[in-house]
Amino acid sequence: MLVNRKPLFVPERIHALACLPCGVLRVSRLGKCIAPRFASRYYDAVAPGADFFGADVLAEAKREGKPWTEAIAFEGSLAIGDWRELGGTAPRAEQRKVESSWRLEREGESVEQMIWDTDSLQEVFDNALSRASELMTIRQGDLIYVAREQEPWRLQAEDILRCSQGEKETLYCKIK
Repeated sequence: MLVNRKPLFVPERIHALACLPCGVLRVSRLGKCIAPRFASRYYDAVAPGADFFGADVLAEAKREGKPWTEAIAFEGSLAIGDWRELGGTAPRAEQRKVESSWRLEREGESVEQMIWDTDSLQEVFDNALSRASELMTIRQGDLIYVAREQEPWRLQAEDILRCSQGEKETLYCKIK
């Protein structure tokens, strides 16, 4: 996992790097088979994240019926930005109202951009945690990466992936 501001060094075998911007949930309590309506009680913070993968290696693995491991599980294939705690005295619904601005920059120019309103993603987050808890017991400290349904962003060497909340940059990753 890449922690904020660390570069991603692309493995030599990967020639077509792609990524999905994600929201990351930090699990705060033990649970199994959690109903979506209770899921928000099981995570206490959100952060921007990115799931990197080798699109060419993944396509080859799918075509040949091989495991996807080489395409998705390499060093730094997951990035995570700054956490935003959901605790405190304000109601959780109000704490979720955060807009994240994602940008992919190439040679100083923005080539991809996306705005995430975290409030509108609560149902997506809650459903993702609920589905994960059906498959396995979730434990305090687990991280759940939740990507929206979208086309992956294609990346090149020297591209920069950024996420900001207001004026604060919460994720920065340079591709090497």
